[in-house]
Parts: sequence; structure tokens; C-alpha cells
Amino acid sequence: MSRAPTASSTEAYDDVAPIGRFSWLTQRHLAFFVIAWLVLFSLGSVFVSNPFASEPAASASPDYWHVMYLHGLLVGMVGLLALLTCGVLQLRSMHTRMWIVGGVLFMTILTAVGGIFDRQIPGAEIPMWVQIFGFFALDEICIVLLLGMLGEWRAGALQARTLPFVSAFLAAISMFVAAIMGHLAGWILEFGNFPSVIGSYASLLGEKVDDFGNNLIGSHSHEMVVAVMALSVSIAVAQFGYHGLKGAWRTVAQVGLVMVAGGTIVMTLMYVAMAFTSWGPPTLFTSAGGTNGIAGDDIVTGLLVMGGGVVALAAVAGGSALVQDVAGRPVRLATLWTWLLLFATVVIAGYSIELNEVYFGAGDPKAAGAANDAVYTWLHQDLGLFLMPALVLVMVAVARFVVPRYQGRIGWVTILGTTVTFLGGMIFVFVNPALHGPGYAVSTVGLLLVGVALLATMWYGAVQEAGGLSALATGLHHAAGGHGR
Repeated sequence: MSRAPTASSTEAYDDVAPIGRFSWLTQRHLAFFVIAWLVLFSLGSVFVSNPFASEPAASASPDYWHVMYLHGLLVGMVGLLALLTCGVLQLRSMHTRMWIVGGVLFMTILTAVGGIFDRQIPGAEIPMWVQIFGFFALDEICIVLLLGMLGEWRAGALQARTLPFVSAFLAAISMFVAAIMGHLAGWILEFGNFPSVIGSYASLLGEKVDDFGNNLIGSHSHEMVVAVMALSVSIAVAQFGYHGLKGAWRTVAQVGLVMVAGGTIVMTLMYVAMAFTSWGPPTLFTSAGGTNGIAGDDIVTGLLVMGGGVVALAAVAGGSALVQDVAGRPVRLATLWTWLLLFATVVIAGYSIELNEVYFGAGDPKAAGAANDAVYTWLHQDLGLFLMPALVLVMVAVARFVVPRYQGRIGWVTILGTTVTFLGGMIFVFVNPALHGPGYAVSTVGLLLVGVALLATMWYGAVQEAGGLSALATGLHHAAGGHGR
């Protein structure tokens, strides 16, 4: 495969436009465009479905439109992840970068625009197909990313022989598998038992076609979000100093990455089995006649993937503190702190609820803690599985693209915002689930602070220092047929 021009540093690749005719379309500019797009789309989501009131009960059927709108956010997050993976893992193939940059731009816009209008299935055929073409671009990105990583391995690159690289490669495979299951689920939603082999296969499993489709949806959604988290933490560990670690710190980081990689393999096999067979994971630590207990897949994803991320990031934050610049320390701390709060939100709080389902109800609207359970349903998803992993990616972008003297401000505000949001969420779930109570107020303040950190990231990274808006405007002018010096 072709190679990018020689650069004096890894970051220089982020400023080389892989598509020659569009000199402004660099990975750096596109990364900030995706971040800005996600911020705007997140604001729009409040008018689609206020997360504080979107779940009447944990057992309620998801609203199709809300789910597809949310895909517009998540796919954009994957686009940012792909761009950062190219830089952090030093994928030098210009073909790889070209197809990923083009795919991210295509995918982010189409999936988001389609999601605004994809309100029902069947029925909203045009917006649905707009989104589908965006999903195809996601497939292309996963395939190209894997091919680019294989190219580095075959070329004997030292980077490709490291644990972060291997862990990232396994996560990318898992993402692609999850995407395929999503396509199959979407086909069944739209066309049902066509061709009839679908119904025949479901019958072999002792299930109806709708049950088979629901199994695919569940496995797709669970696997995709955890695979994205596994890839995110892998590149974060590489970005924040894994290669400079020595002694015990390096050993601890390796243990964490082995946990992430092993968890990715196991959970991928589990979700494939759950989608295509009648097997279900065992429930562990049961009590109250089996009402309480932790699902086996939650054990794997929570302790291995998310817990392994805590171990690896803690080692990087501790072991690299003496060898990296002091100015960037708040960003490394913000990355670790955000992942710790992610772990506390999804794993610690989640396990405590699963072990007390007699109170929380497991979706029973008549249970004493049903309101708390409903709040946790959106909170662990929107904050623990989506927002916090996205913030980890933003911190990687800050470390790569923002001048060091501004990184501290972004890092400290991120730490403050995530802390306040987490505290508000825990009040909301475990103390007072009232819709406009103290948990609501504290969580809102925290989210506003997170918004400030995101705006600061775009200002210091794309506007003030990099001249991103000027470059983007120039590029759009040229693309429109104008001429400039």
C-alpha cells in the first residue's frame, strides 16, 4: 500500500490531506468538525427525547425514532474514533487515511440527517435508506481500518507489535461483527420473513422471526457499544504514554490491556452466540429466588473491558507523569477520571441494582424503586456508555490537536463537569428520582460544564490556534469553484 509523505512527527500525519483535491480536509479539521457536529446533534436530541423523561420504565419498548436519532450521534462518535485511531496507531497508508476521511464525512452526515426523519419502520423509506448508506460507510471504515492495521503488521512496524495495537485490532473486529448483526436486524425489521430461510432458521432455534430479530438487536447494541469502548481505551492508553512506561507501571498497563483484549474476545463470542443460537449467559450471584443476580455478559464487559480500562489508564496516568509534559497532565487525569466515573456508573451502580432487583423491579412499573430504575436506564446508557467514552476520545483529540498551554483548562473543566454530572446522577438514581428534583438540577449543571469543556476544545483547537474555521472556509470556497492565492 502507498505511504504518506515523510513527517517529522506522528501528529504531522493529521495535517496531511489524504485527498489531494481537498487540501483543507485533513484528519485534524475533520475531527473538530465531527466534535462540533456531535455537540449540535446532542442539543437537538433534547427536543427529540429529553433523556430525563424518556424512560417510563426499564421494560418499556424503545421508541424507534429515538433509537435511530441516537444512531446519528453514535456513528459520529465512531467516526471520531476512526480518525484518532489512524493517528495514534500511526497507520501510514495514504489509501487507508483517504478512505477513512471520506467515509467519516459521508457517514456522519448521512446517518445524522437520516436519523432526524427516520421515524418509523416500515414507512419512512427515504430517510431510512439515507441512514443505511451511512451505515454502509461505517462498514467500509471498519474494513479499511482493519486492512490498514494488517498492513502495519505485515510491514513489521514496531507499533503493530504492542498490546494497545493488538487490543485495538480485536476491538475493530468486534465492531464489524456487531455492525453485521445490526444490518441483519434492520433487514428483519423492514422485510420480516423474507427470504423464508429467516423463518426456517428461527424455527430451528424454537423462536419466532421477531424473537430472532430482537436477539440480533440486543447483541448488536451491546457488542457495538462495548467494542467502541475497547478501541477507545486502547488508543487512549497508547496516546498517553504506554510506550514510555517502564518496570511495574508497564506491567500493570499490560495486565489492563490483556483484560480489555480478552474481554473483547469473550464478549464477542457471547453476543454472537446470543444472536444466532438459543443460548443465554448464566446469571451469577442470584438471590430472592433468582430475581436478583448479575447477567454473565455484564460480568465480562464490566470487569474485563471496562475494569481493564481502569487498570491500564491508571498505569499510564501514574507511570507517565514524570516523563511527559506537565501542561498535559490534566488531560491525562481527565481521561482516567472520566473512565473511572464510567466504571462507577455502569459497573458499580449497575451491579448494585441487579443485585437488588426486588426493590428496583427489573422493569416492573409497580416495584418500589421503579422510578429509580427508569432513571438509571437512560443514565447508564446516555452518560456511562455514550457521553463518557466520547469524552475520552475528545481528551485524546485535545492531547493531539490543542496547544499544551490550553490543555489544562479543558482537562480541569472536564473533570469538574463529569464529577458534578456523576454526583447528580447518583442522587437521581439512589436518593430522589423526582423529575425536577435535586438530581435533575445537579446533573444539568454538570452537563453544562461538560458542554463548556467541549466548546473550549473547539475554540482552542479549531479556531484560535489551528485556524480551523479559516481553513475550512477556504476549502469550501475552493470546492465551490472559487479561486484563492
